[in-house]
Parts: sequence; C-alpha cells; structure tokens
Amino acid sequence: MDDLLKSYEQEAQIRMGRMPNELTEDNIRAAIDALKKFIEENKLKQSQVAKMMGVSGAKLNQFLQNKYPSKKGIYELVNKSTFLIEDYEQRKKIRHTDYVETNVAKQILAMITRTKALSDKEGKIGLIIGDGGPGKSICLQQFSNANLNTIYIELDDTKRSKGIFAAIAKALHVNNEGSLESIIASIEAVLEGMHTVIILDEAAGLRVRELNQLRQVIAIKCHCPLILAGNKGLLDTIMQPTTKRGCESLDQFTSRLSYVLNLNEEADSKGSGGLYTTEDIRKLYEHGGIRLTVAAVNLLKKICMSPRSGRLRTCDNIIKALHTERGVKSRQLIDAKDIISAIEQLRLPVRVWLPVATFEAAEAEESKQAAKAAG
Repeated sequence: MDDLLKSYEQEAQIRMGRMPNELTEDNIRAAIDALKKFIEENKLKQSQVAKMMGVSGAKLNQFLQNKYPSKKGIYELVNKSTFLIEDYEQRKKIRHTDYVETNVAKQILAMITRTKALSDKEGKIGLIIGDGGPGKSICLQQFSNANLNTIYIELDDTKRSKGIFAAIAKALHVNNEGSLESIIASIEAVLEGMHTVIILDEAAGLRVRELNQLRQVIAIKCHCPLILAGNKGLLDTIMQPTTKRGCESLDQFTSRLSYVLNLNEEADSKGSGGLYTTEDIRKLYEHGGIRLTVAAVNLLKKICMSPRSGRLRTCDNIIKALHTERGVKSRQLIDAKDIISAIEQLRLPVRVWLPVATFEAAEAEESKQAAKAAG
C-alpha cells in the first residue's frame, strides 16, 4: 500500500497551492459563490458557518454580499472559506453519517430502559463502565437525540458540585446561577414529576460527596432515574469500603443501583465474543463502497476486545486513514495487512497492547483466504 504519511503531505501541499497569494475580483467572486453553494448544499445556517470560520455573523454577511471594505480582511475570509469547504468535504468523504445499532447500543438501551422501569417511588441509578473507545458516548448521545425528554450532560474533571448541578439546571432551562442551594431548588421544582432520565457522561471524576448529592437530589427528592457513564475510575470510587472516612454514604448509593453494565468485562471475556459482532464491524466500517476482508474484520474485533487499545475509537482512526489511501480506494478493499501497515505508519500505541500472535494470525488468515480464492 502507499505511504499514508506521504499521501497526507501531498494532499496538504495541493491544498496550500489552491490559495493564491494575491486576489483578483474573479478570485473573490469565485470564493463567495463557492461558499454560498456550500451553505445551500449542506443546509447550514449563516450563523453556523460564521462560527465554523471563527468570524462574526456580520463579517460573514458582508463577505457574502461582496461588500467587505478591507482588502486584508477579504484575503482572510477567502482563505477561511476555502479551507473550511475543503476540510468539511474531506471529512464527509470518510465519515459514516448513519447511526449503527450495534450490540453495545442495544445493551445500553436495555440498561436505560430497565433503570427507568424500576424508578417509581424513587429514582434508580444505572452505571455504564467502559474505558476509552467502546462507543458508549455515541450511543448515549443518540439515545438522547431520539428521546427528547432525556437530559444528557457531558461532564469533565473540572466540574464540582455547583458546576454539575448548574449544568443540569441549564439543560432543564431553569435558573443555573447563584448559590448551590438555589440552583438545586430550581432543579427540584421542575424535575419532580417530570418523566425524564438524567444521563451524566464522563462521570469518572465524580467524588463520593458529589455521588451522594446526586443520589439525594436526583434519585430521592426528584424520583428521577440517573445514568452515570465513565471509565473504571467511576466504579473504583463507588466500590470503596464504607468504613473509609468520607465513604459512609456509598452504602446508600449502591443500594439504589439497578444495573451495572461493565463493557470492559464483556470486551475482555473470551466467552462473550467481545463487544462487537462481525455484523457490527461490517455495518460500522463498510461504507463508501469499500469492503473488509474476513481477516480485517477479525483484527478490528480483536482491537475492540483489548484493554488500553482505544478499542472502537482506534478502529475509527485506522479506517478513516485507510479511506484516504489511494491503493485502498483503487481496490475498494481493506485487508488485515492494510490495517497493520496503518498502525505501524501512524505509530499508534495499539500495537503495544496487542500480542504479536494477533498480527501473525491476521496475516495467516489473509494468506489462507488468498490461497482459497486462487483455487
């Protein structure tokens, strides 16, 4: 296969060459027409495009009407619009836009449904545990997009109690400023009796105190089901001994757990067959007319089963890179050797976490299939 990095370098040089050093009226008009066509074809709002370009709406509007007064500013806008269109189109070529209902997605949907069903006099709590890359965030976002009563919030480690409840209040369109007490009062006023579910993603940074506050406010006072998703650190926090100072409330928290979906355990279990089926892998990565060989599917499944490999996220990176490679596009086929070559050329750390036997098995399977095809 071609050298991926050289392909990227060549593409970058070509793209840089498309931007002229000096602009003529024809260049400017062509850039404006191209941007108008881009906005129309992709059904975007001018405000969206202005944000994507990093300029004000007024500035973009002047440019689209060819009334921008500054020559230096015109060059900047032509530059920004030219590279925005190219970036967007390049990403669209390798993006799988359709949502894929995988084995993981079905399990996450089942656990949310069960947690909601068991929430009656008080809200129950469900946990989704998975290290980087099993696809839990995409599944949760898709669920919230399909179920508009759902409150989905992506946390980060900088958020403490007030920031967490302020984010929930903002999502509920109620007061999210002032004291923690006033924010919680606003949440309770609107959330109690409301048929919804609160989903907090990236929740591994939650401390015992914050877990207890969420239990008290969301589950007990508001009778609302609560879903927490995060890596193993979330489960480690919850499973601390309650004899440890400051952890006494964890008994109350764990007694309200309705379901713990541990994607790490399932991925690592040889008997389970891993997180993703052969059908899942093909639905995820066979798009744009490019197919996967049997050995390629098996290698991607192995990555999804390996701890610290980046799992599905790493597979996404590999496949997106290969969709730009000339040999793959010509053959309309990705084999295990292509995947191995991409891992090596991009210097992805996944190779460290996969046993050498994995690559040997993939290459052996590829040779077996080739011999079979040759008769």
